[in-house]
Amino acid sequence: MSDRYVLGIDVGGSAAKVWIAGPDTVRAQVVPLPTSRPAPGRVEFDPARWWDLIREAVRALVVEADRPAAGYLGLTVSSMRQAFVLVDDHRELGPGVLNSDRRGAAALPRLRERPDLYPLTGHWVAPELTLAKLLALAAREPARWAATRRVLFVHDWLLWRLTGEQVTEVSYACAGQLADVAHRRWAADLLGELGLGTGRLATLVEPGTVVGRLTDPCLGLAPGLAVYAGCGDTQLAAMGAGGLADSVITVVAGSSTPVQVATAEPVRDPGARPWVSTHGRPDLWAAETNAGYPGTMTGWLRGLVGAATRSGRPGAGGLTAVVATPRWTEHDWAVKAPATVLGLRPDTSAAELVQAFDEAHAYAVHANVTELESIQGRRAARVIVTGGAAASLAPLLADLLARPVAVCPSGDGAARAGWSLVTGVPAVGAGTTTVAPQHGPQPYARAYRRYLHAHDMLRTHLAEEDL
Repeated sequence: MSDRYVLGIDVGGSAAKVWIAGPDTVRAQVVPLPTSRPAPGRVEFDPARWWDLIREAVRALVVEADRPAAGYLGLTVSSMRQAFVLVDDHRELGPGVLNSDRRGAAALPRLRERPDLYPLTGHWVAPELTLAKLLALAAREPARWAATRRVLFVHDWLLWRLTGEQVTEVSYACAGQLADVAHRRWAADLLGELGLGTGRLATLVEPGTVVGRLTDPCLGLAPGLAVYAGCGDTQLAAMGAGGLADSVITVVAGSSTPVQVATAEPVRDPGARPWVSTHGRPDLWAAETNAGYPGTMTGWLRGLVGAATRSGRPGAGGLTAVVATPRWTEHDWAVKAPATVLGLRPDTSAAELVQAFDEAHAYAVHANVTELESIQGRRAARVIVTGGAAASLAPLLADLLARPVAVCPSGDGAARAGWSLVTGVPAVGAGTTTVAPQHGPQPYARAYRRYLHAHDMLRTHLAEEDL
């Protein structure tokens, strides 16, 4: 397969990455995607505009790569989870709904009345989940809901645009709180009792399934090219980083920071802590927590301080940045501490601010890793960090965990996993480097305790919902 290639499309909430992967190489480019916020709690996109931009990016990358059309083995897709598009028999019905959209808040009291919800779906209630958003949309926009033929997750919508086929890859159904996670099927009884039913839902498929053949002649690829289902973006990143191995925890450090472990059976936690979904292989499940949005907050800080590097001094000169979430439960997600920096002085430097934000990221991930290990009842054999913030997070996390941490280059994992889904060659996480502890946890111990205390006090007394 040395001269054969796989093309992939990976769509996030604000950008799409298109990539071409060979056995040992990855070529990629990123295209920004516009979004809109038409009302408080609503985050949407124009499907036609997104499709035009994605198609142009694919065509440009294919031209740049200059590979023979016959050299492509297939095309695969991945995307953010929870986001969806409503379609009728021919077209999209209105704007797409993004994963960060919170219109589902209105449906939460009704869902909290169901004690079977977490055991069945592996997810506690949250306004961002697709189930709550569909209930709210059906109630507020009955005409649009009545006209809907299919609910397609963004991944599914892309497959439909590429092939004309309508399917849903099962990890999206799980991440949307619409599936019986243990049996990898739609939660038909639940959805029927809630009034949504399954008539608007597509057939479920596993990752790596050939769903159809390429019909769009404008991508620069040969019509008839096989198009494969991908899986949830976090699952795909973990898969490409080597996170399918037993007792490996994968940290995907992007705008948000999911912390995930693959399991041979769906985790059944009496404390209802992790979200549980299917994984990138039909015999595996994923148990997941999340450290919130420290990547987004660090991006904001970088916009203020430019290229400043962190100070390198543990404790950040006494600063405490509460910009990440150390615990993952329904209550912690619903009642958040406001983003805050404590300990500012007239001589506080940009380097200390960067240090404080990076330490907060590491503290929250450390707490989440420890929580997943507690749920599993054993120490992880390996911790792998991938994503855009992997290089900055890994040294701090290695110190806090007092053990080596592996780093997978952020641009490679998803493409390696996509290659694996199409070719059947296992993704083993080649290309990772190991970061060893330098200082150990002790120099951070006081600052870590202060961070946890500040987070809990702010959440208790100045929660975001009360501001």
